[in-house]
Amino acid sequence: MGQAVHQEEASFIPQSKYKLIHDAVIEACDLQDAVQDGVLENPAQCRFDPAILQCKAGDAATCLTSAQVEAARKIYAPATNPRTKQIIFPGLMPGSEMGWAGLAGPQPLPIATDHFKYVVFKDPDWDYKRFNFDSDVALADKIDNGLINATDPNLKAFFGHGGKILQYHGWNDQLISPLNSINYYKSVQDAMGGVTKVRDNYRLFMVPGMNHCAGGDGPNNFDVLGALEQWVEKGKAPEQIIATRVTNGKADRTRPLCPYPQVATYKRNGNTDDAANFVCK
Repeated sequence: MGQAVHQEEASFIPQSKYKLIHDAVIEACDLQDAVQDGVLENPAQCRFDPAILQCKAGDAATCLTSAQVEAARKIYAPATNPRTKQIIFPGLMPGSEMGWAGLAGPQPLPIATDHFKYVVFKDPDWDYKRFNFDSDVALADKIDNGLINATDPNLKAFFGHGGKILQYHGWNDQLISPLNSINYYKSVQDAMGGVTKVRDNYRLFMVPGMNHCAGGDGPNNFDVLGALEQWVEKGKAPEQIIATRVTNGKADRTRPLCPYPQVATYKRNGNTDDAANFVCK
C-alpha cells in the first residue's frame, strides 16, 4: 500500500479525502443488509469502484485524480506475486477508509519497514519501494517461519486436549485485512476435515464497523472472555455475542455478533438499534 500511494506524487491520497471515499462506500453498499445504519454488515459483498469519484479535470477536494483512483483500487485489492499471480495478502475492506493513514499515509507502517530492514534484509538503508513481491516475500517467509508466523492450520493436538479458540476481527480493520482471519479459519477447516470437525473448538466472529481490535462506527464493546469462559467451563458454545456501541459515554446500539459465516440479519420489524430484532443466519 505504501508503494501504491507513493508510486508517483500524484498517487498520494491525502487524509482529507478519506471521508469522501468512505461516504461513497456507505452510499453504495449500506442498504445491502436492509438496514441503513452507516455500517456494512458484510463488506465482502460490497462492489465499490472508486472511479465513480474521479475528477472530470484536474484535482479538487471533492474528487479523486486518476492516479488516486488507481491507488485506492490497490488498497482494496490483494497483494499478489507478479510471477505466479498467487495472493500474498488480502487488501483492506470497503468501510476501512477513515483509517487508511496507518498503511497508506506519508510513510509506510514502521513496524513493517523495520522488520524488513533489521530482520529480513539486515540493512538499515533498505527502501520499501524496492520490495520485490516474488523473491523478497519468499525470503521473508523463510526467515519468519518459526519466528513470528503463526499460520499452521493443523490444530489437532490443541483440539485433542479440549482447547477452544474464540477469534474476532473487525471488518473495518485498517492495519490487518479481515479476510486474513477468514482465510486462516478456512484453512483450519480444510486441514481438520470440515466445519463439523472445527466448530466445537474454534469459532470466528467478524465485527461489522469495528476498526483494528477496537473502535469504529459499529457496536464494538463485547465480552469475549465471558463467552469463552461459558464455552470452556459450562460447555455452552457461543451462538452469538451481543455487542454494544457507546457514543459520548452512552450505549446507543446493540447488535449480535455471529459465528462466521453467519451474519446478523434484521427481522424487518422493530428498532434497528436493538439486538433483539436481529437473528444470526
